[in-house]
Amino acid sequence: MAAPTPSLPPGSAPTAAGQDHGPDHPWEACLWPFLVFSATGLLEPSAAGGGLAGMLGIPFSAYPIVYALRLALTAGVVLWQWPAIGRWLGRPSWWPPLLGLLLVIPWVALAGLQRDAGWAGWLGGTGERAAFDPFAAWGEGGTSTAYLVLRGLGLVAVVPLVEELFLRGFLMRYVVDESFWKVPFGLVTAASLGACALYAILSHPAEALAALAWFGIVTGIAAATRRPIDCVLAHAATNLALGAWVLATRDWWLV
Repeated sequence: MAAPTPSLPPGSAPTAAGQDHGPDHPWEACLWPFLVFSATGLLEPSAAGGGLAGMLGIPFSAYPIVYALRLALTAGVVLWQWPAIGRWLGRPSWWPPLLGLLLVIPWVALAGLQRDAGWAGWLGGTGERAAFDPFAAWGEGGTSTAYLVLRGLGLVAVVPLVEELFLRGFLMRYVVDESFWKVPFGLVTAASLGACALYAILSHPAEALAALAWFGIVTGIAAATRRPIDCVLAHAATNLALGAWVLATRDWWLV
């Protein structure tokens, strides 16, 4: 007689052969980094002085300090969940980062098109970037360099991982099955595509055209390789190229 299958602790990923889509402790691994990053983002001040930061009297000059705090708290949560996240990400393919670098071209072009057409504020101005210019604040020097290193870490290392864990790790699978860890990563359905498009628009309203195109293409990467790490690296490559573009052009509105 076959041995009984051991029961799983609540929230754990299934481990039977062919069913282990993970990650382990999926709710915590996929949601907590994003929730902390999003919640602390409400404290980031803007040049216009609106939002929660404005209500709390946080000046725009404090943006680097608030961003550093946001990054530190999010990184702490990622490290807390890293044993589950790291095992689940998989081994990378060679081509997604190269495609990610190229995807900066349609992102910048479509974002500029939307901005020039006056559609950037179509949701009442929400979603616009902080556009903090360290050179205007401090000039050339060590303080600006330190800020750019910090901003680069967020742009290339933290944001891609946190956003991909939430969107493709959780949301696009949750709309298929509430037990989302049972859904294969990269599975594309009408519901998952709709969730991806809605997330792209609502999370990047000032760059909705660019976001729709970019997130759609990276969804294709997920479907092609079925490896979470490939989406994270493609995301990181686009953000790296975007950061380089901003440094070269001083188009701070893109970040």
